[in-house]
Amino acid sequence: MWTTIRHKQNKKIFALIFERDNKLYINLKCEPQYVDEIRELKADVFPGFHMNKRHWNTVMVNGDVSEKELTKMIEHSYRLTL
Repeated sequence: MWTTIRHKQNKKIFALIFERDNKLYINLKCEPQYVDEIRELKADVFPGFHMNKRHWNTVMVNGDVSEKELTKMIEHSYRLTL
């Protein structure tokens, strides 16, 4: 099952939450110049699952991305899609 989180005003998606193999993941939009850098720094950040790999990352929740970092990534995705 997937949960889509989007802006009320423009209906654009900024987060997709899903479970796969008993693990929780979230797809988040990211500026293309940061996509590869984040993936190289964090083992639990992957190219966006079922998304444009150049603009979206998939993050495994409770992996090597801290809660603070994940919050920043969610805020970044939110701002990009306003």
